[in-house]
Amino acid sequence: MRKVLLTVMMVSSLLAFNACKKDGATGPQGPAGPTGATGPQGPAGAVGATGAQGAAGAAGTPGSKILSTTGAPTAATGADGDYAFDPTSKMLYGPKAAGAWPAGVSLVGATGATGATGATGATGATGATGAAGVNGTKFLAGNGAPTTTYPSNAVEGDFYFDKDNSTFYGPKLADGTWGTNVMPLGMAYAARTYTITRGFEAVTQTSKTFGQVAKVTYKNFDIITTYEINADDAIRIANYPGWSDNREMIFETVNGSGVFDAVPTSAASFGVAPFVVGRRFMYTGNTANPTTTFNLTAVDIARLTSNAGAAFGYLTYAKATTGDSNPANSYTPANQNELITGKTLNFARVKDVNVAAETSGANYNATYTAQTKFDLNALVPNYEKYKQDGKVFVKYKYYTANNAGNSPIVHAGANAGWVDLTTYANSYVTGAGGYTTAGVTDVNPFSLTPPAGGVMGSAYLGAAAVTVAPNQVATPVVLASTANLNGNVVMNWTIASGTNLAGAPTSTAFGPMTYSGTVINVPTGARPAAVNRGFETAFYSVPQLTSNVAITGTGNVDIIARTGGQAATYFESTKLVQVQVFAIPGDVIKALKAKGVNVDNVNEVSQHVKL
Repeated sequence: MRKVLLTVMMVSSLLAFNACKKDGATGPQGPAGPTGATGPQGPAGAVGATGAQGAAGAAGTPGSKILSTTGAPTAATGADGDYAFDPTSKMLYGPKAAGAWPAGVSLVGATGATGATGATGATGATGATGAAGVNGTKFLAGNGAPTTTYPSNAVEGDFYFDKDNSTFYGPKLADGTWGTNVMPLGMAYAARTYTITRGFEAVTQTSKTFGQVAKVTYKNFDIITTYEINADDAIRIANYPGWSDNREMIFETVNGSGVFDAVPTSAASFGVAPFVVGRRFMYTGNTANPTTTFNLTAVDIARLTSNAGAAFGYLTYAKATTGDSNPANSYTPANQNELITGKTLNFARVKDVNVAAETSGANYNATYTAQTKFDLNALVPNYEKYKQDGKVFVKYKYYTANNAGNSPIVHAGANAGWVDLTTYANSYVTGAGGYTTAGVTDVNPFSLTPPAGGVMGSAYLGAAAVTVAPNQVATPVVLASTANLNGNVVMNWTIASGTNLAGAPTSTAFGPMTYSGTVINVPTGARPAAVNRGFETAFYSVPQLTSNVAITGTGNVDIIARTGGQAATYFESTKLVQVQVFAIPGDVIKALKAKGVNVDNVNEVSQHVKL
């Protein structure tokens, strides 16, 4: 840049010098100036003319073809790379390679599922009426035997049934007769067996009384102690769910004998054998783990003899809680899970027993009325006709009590476990009076042949009370509807269901209980019933024991307990007797007699007649 400026200055000086004098000769040409900047692009030139057409390219390789064939292609068919398709077999072959065709592939897919049924087509036109058919055979019935003219509408081929004589005729022949095909099938095929099972019917409840229950609560948890649950207590609590209720102990008199027979009676008992440190004991109330034993410790003795010996009573018999002192309120003490190591115990001073009747549940008794009935005449159609013309055999079986399965009894005797009543069944004529024997009429049929053992504790059905199950007793009563006449039997019952229908109170102990004087043996751990503890009156006897009913003795309360009541359906499903009737028509009896069969023996008759 600096060189350019110097050049420009020199040229300017020379021009100025020359201007001051007249024109001289032309000086030498100066050096070339620097190249100027590139000018703007000029406009585009015109499109040149189209060049001459180039030479043709080389021929391309032939492509694959799909050929249509009849059957499989031969070696002469097509070229390598081609495919062949047989439209008849739907087989595709190819591609051909090295002059050979590979095995074909079927293009036919698996058979598709059957399509949905199409809509029903329109009903076609009614066809022409067919030719009249030949008259069919008729089955006619009437009173009396048929003749050539009776019935008047009978024609050849018809059949006829005589209702009066239960006889079948036919078919009618071309000469108007009925031929020789005459069958008394009505009588012969009327041999029948009828069986009925009877229990209690029309069971109607007449009373339902719930029992009383006692609800025990504890009050005045104001016996405050320093008793702190230790590790030994925790083991005992874990093995005795009732530990917070009662902690009475029973010891081995002879150490290691397994016989626990000594119960301490006061604080003074401790320190003297067998109530000494190390001696084994059980909790008398521990029926959950009845054989579990523990060992008496020095801490136990110190606790039980504290407070001048008064601690023995509440530490042994009072209800324990881990809650704070609560003298005013009544509440349930802490549950078993809260009786843990380190907790301090307080004890309830008052035990309250509230007696009230239940209003629902299973603890009730009830009374019912019911019937047992059957009528042989209604059971067997044409019963009188069977008796007059043929034979009627009657048998029965009793049932066991409900607690014994309520199953049929197989009675001893010649009738395969059945008791025979045939004499009764054949002894009367309807409307002419009841069963008659030695001048006695209208008798209970079951009294005639009662089996050994009777029915559910009674000699025979209807004679006396029937014990359906323990505390479920049905007693027969005679009412206007009671009947034993002409095969019609109606028995009436009163049913007592459950215990203590008289409502007698039971004196129940709620005061201090003990097993004193009893023996508990390991390994069984069996315990007799607890009894009132007569030698300890502090927990819980009056006034520490309270109740809404009178308290007697050392802490007994009367409770009217009622249990074992059953619903009406229980008795409705109870079976008492099964009666079976064999009705044999007269023509069968005549035929059997002709064969020498003893028709008075039902077992012999049954061998010849299918019942």
